[in-house]
Amino acid sequence: MKKTGLLVIGLAIAILTNGQTLKIQGGTSISKLDWQLKGMSVDPFYNETLIGYSIFVGFDYLDKQYYNLSSNIGMIRKGGKEEIVLADQYGELTGQTITEKPTLDYLSINTMIDLKYRIKETVTPFISFGPRFDYLVSSSKHFDILEEMDELKSTSIGLILGGGLKYDISNLQFGLRADYYLDFTKVADWTIENTGNGGEVTVNTFTINLTIGYKLK
Repeated sequence: MKKTGLLVIGLAIAILTNGQTLKIQGGTSISKLDWQLKGMSVDPFYNETLIGYSIFVGFDYLDKQYYNLSSNIGMIRKGGKEEIVLADQYGELTGQTITEKPTLDYLSINTMIDLKYRIKETVTPFISFGPRFDYLVSSSKHFDILEEMDELKSTSIGLILGGGLKYDISNLQFGLRADYYLDFTKVADWTIENTGNGGEVTVNTFTINLTIGYKLK
């Protein structure tokens, strides 16, 4: 515990003394679900693209010539979409459709290393990667049955892989970044006893964000 406390204090000192930049970033999440049922010959559900939101605040710190660290916290929406054709009371297709949009809203925390190379005095492209932890805050009604089965996972662990551009004007920094959320965990994974049937739900997510920052030092 003593070593952990010293590490936290050391990290806090490093953030406060090494060129930190306060950032806000926001934009869109682009995701789709892969909802599969095991033991049944049906196509995956909700695997059309859903446009959601992504908004984060954070700090860039330990700012060196070719790299810096970045820690962020925010909210992101993941999910999918599917067009469903309606049937009448006799089971005949009517040609009318409704759009179902199952959604998952996560509180997301990440820490990344940005590898960068300044090509002009004010323009810096970069690539970044690092670990992330997501905590499920809310979900749409489509996941109620999985929640009742206690199969909807409340956390998601994985990596962020991305890149973008930073543009500096005095103490202000503007940017554009795109990220891929690589998941190590599934949204849900279940098996029905005595039948061997079950299912799993996974999600693929990209984000495209505009960023604005202010250099505190």
